[in-house]
Amino acid sequence: MKKHESPYKCHIFVCVKSRDDGRKSCKNNASSELRSTLKSEIKTRGWKKVARVCESSCLGVCEAGPNVMIYPQRIWFSEVTLEDVPDILQTVEGFLGSDE
Repeated sequence: MKKHESPYKCHIFVCVKSRDDGRKSCKNNASSELRSTLKSEIKTRGWKKVARVCESSCLGVCEAGPNVMIYPQRIWFSEVTLEDVPDILQTVEGFLGSDE
């Protein structure tokens, strides 16, 4: 095993979990589109080297989905819509500081 320090100041995890049993899940609420939009915005802003958008599976609160988590800052957004992307990006920008 090798241990490394992450090159990213933050990881943005977007739950894209789908449930087969009919219960609500993050994927039911366009979380894939949300992930794509965040990823595109990170690239457009030139933050790819310091912020990483990743899809995740279940974060444990599907009923509050879609869910977006930012680590290591421990920020959790729930019931996220595409209209919330600017607020999420503003939060991320605060973590990046002046050396983005």
